Amino acid sequence: MKRIVINACGLKSKGGITVFKKLVENNTEVKFYIIYDNFELKQMIGNIENIFIKTPRYFHAILNYFIKEDDLKYINTFDEIIHLGNFGFKTKIKTSTFIQNVLPIVEPFASLRNFILKILYTYSLKISDEIIVQQPHVASLMPASTKIKTIGKIKYKNISQSKNQGFVLIYEDIKNKNPKFIIKFLSELVKLDKNINIVNVSRYQDLAFLNQSNFKNIVVHNKVDTNELINIFKSNSHYIHTSEYETVGLPIYEALESGMKVIVPNEEYINIDNQNIFKYILGDVNSLIETCSISLVSKYLDEANVPIYYEDWNLN
Repeated sequence: MKRIVINACGLKSKGGITVFKKLVENNTEVKFYIIYDNFELKQMIGNIENIFIKTPRYFHAILNYFIKEDDLKYINTFDEIIHLGNFGFKTKIKTSTFIQNVLPIVEPFASLRNFILKILYTYSLKISDEIIVQQPHVASLMPASTKIKTIGKIKYKNISQSKNQGFVLIYEDIKNKNPKFIIKFLSELVKLDKNINIVNVSRYQDLAFLNQSNFKNIVVHNKVDTNELINIFKSNSHYIHTSEYETVGLPIYEALESGMKVIVPNEEYINIDNQNIFKYILGDVNSLIETCSISLVSKYLDEANVPIYYEDWNLN
């Protein structure tokens, strides 16, 4: 039986927590030892051997200095350690680091935070025997000498198409998700006279800008979990994605699997062409509205063959 340490410190995002869950669930024959700092993972860990460590994120690259000596010795008896929180600390065993957030790599000077994370990434690349990525476009950002394992796969599936009408978009108040662009194009999107659903995952539950303008036919959904998001997708027909950088863009594939037409930026992270994928120029309101209009009049199918994203986390 393989014995693997999972360093889940730093996992906060929905995508990261989903990765952790799938990794554990798909490897029931592996003996895991979990290091974590997020109580949201507690329920998923169950009876798996674990240790809780609460340390500021910027110290995660030197976490070996904060772990008790006996615990560190125990960690070093395992076959391998997988760091899931974008960077990891040094051990004496095989080291794999999972890269999920690419923003510090592509825009390291956009902020002090990105610059510090870029330094920590560089350290992780240096101490890792293998880098795990989800998509080929992330692999292309890694140093040529780095051993890469790409776990993301695409399969095609016939999906019944939604007969409901309405747009869905996810609003998050961080630069990469383009909240200002969302506010800008909403005033044009309402002119298409379709229901608009905003899934609000920002820090602010009250989207004040909606009260300051004459927005109609808009419903805001707060504190939405994964199951609720899928239900919102299935109750509508079009999903609009606005992120500039993604490792996967998981909502894109969740929307496709829910029978929706998906409107995405013409960016490298979504390089698949499909009858249910419509592309626009990121940052260009006219391009987005034109693409939305085209998608509304595109041929309706009872069933469509669409790309579905999944990950191969088999560690045996």
